[in-house]
Amino acid sequence: MAPDDLENLFASPAALLAAGPGALGELPATGGGMGREAFGQAVAVLDGAEVSRAEFASWLYFGARVLGHDAYAGLVAAAAPDMPWRTVWAWWRPVGAYRAQPNLSGGAHVEVHEAADGRALVKLEAMWAGERWFDPATGEQVPAPAEGEFTERPYDAVAEAAEDVFFDDEEEPALHWPETWEEPVPLGGGRFAFAEERGIAVVERCGDLPAGPSAGAVGWGTDGPWFAGPAPAETPLDAGRLAEAFGEDWVLRLAPERQPAALLHSPTRELVAAAGLPRWWAAGVATFSLAWTEEGAHRVEPDEQHGLLPLGTFDLGYADTGLVSVHPETGAVWMVRNGGEPFLFARDVETFVRLLEAVYRFMGACWSPYPGEAAKRDFVREAAALDPLAVDPATPGGDVWEHLFAAIVELSVWGY
Repeated sequence: MAPDDLENLFASPAALLAAGPGALGELPATGGGMGREAFGQAVAVLDGAEVSRAEFASWLYFGARVLGHDAYAGLVAAAAPDMPWRTVWAWWRPVGAYRAQPNLSGGAHVEVHEAADGRALVKLEAMWAGERWFDPATGEQVPAPAEGEFTERPYDAVAEAAEDVFFDDEEEPALHWPETWEEPVPLGGGRFAFAEERGIAVVERCGDLPAGPSAGAVGWGTDGPWFAGPAPAETPLDAGRLAEAFGEDWVLRLAPERQPAALLHSPTRELVAAAGLPRWWAAGVATFSLAWTEEGAHRVEPDEQHGLLPLGTFDLGYADTGLVSVHPETGAVWMVRNGGEPFLFARDVETFVRLLEAVYRFMGACWSPYPGEAAKRDFVREAAALDPLAVDPATPGGDVWEHLFAAIVELSVWGY
């Protein structure tokens, strides 16, 4: 397809829906703007499922909302007034985008909580996303309410709302229900919350359900995760990025006067002040605990034997321990494993933090990939670009990193 034809087709949802999948052919690697991006997101979730034109419009609208292309979603709605449902909001990992959150791998639990004055909140609990609260109307994340302010909606009310079904008969649904989507949580008023490993969405019906499976259902093809943007390895490591990966409460930032006086490496001092350090990290059987605190970091001194500043400790599992230190002048990160001699672990503290952050950022995609994603391959490539030592198992440092990386490139979310 010629570039101009591609742009014109995807710029108009009406033209795209009218043309159907037969007009698309083999798509080029890039091009098509936000319409192509919404299409790519839609077909990634559908994963080859056959749906009608009207139902595909619902999925195209979903893709646009996941990506924040709200103007394009409006064009879809105008082009397909007969679409059976629409997405109200979505907190969802886009295809090809390696992000620490949302990561609902391992399962998620969704509840509706209500206040005495009628206000409602959606509560999400997940192994790797923690506890989060959402405004059910907008999807805005809000602070957890005070204890006793909200209570879980009574079972009878949930059961009554559940009678307002979304997909109709579970055995022969009138609309396509992805196998990865958990049981819908009814919110009332024709709205439902769905969760799966890649996120949570609230959707609502636009009209009556079809009488049966849609006539004229076809597969809408596939597309690659080509639009995810620059690799984070190429972008600055800042406070927002660390907060997203580790959680704001689990990042330690220290003003220069609160840092160890013996730390002379300027880039490391700047990193600790501006972006911070993770207080805690976990993957598989391994955990890392930061040795520094707000109150005590300025008193940390180099050890007498090697002249290195203690930074933290890895519990590698099975009585295997790695003490992590930083050279006060060069910023290089060293490890002492089980009382042995120090060995180089990362070229500097920023690289060390980037590698830990990368594990969290790729984690969800490694465990719960979309069709066409190669998260494990892409993760190893990013780790190699950050520090070749990290992917060289012939070195002591690479051997430890291989053990840490195995949590996402070899094991499942359940650790096997």
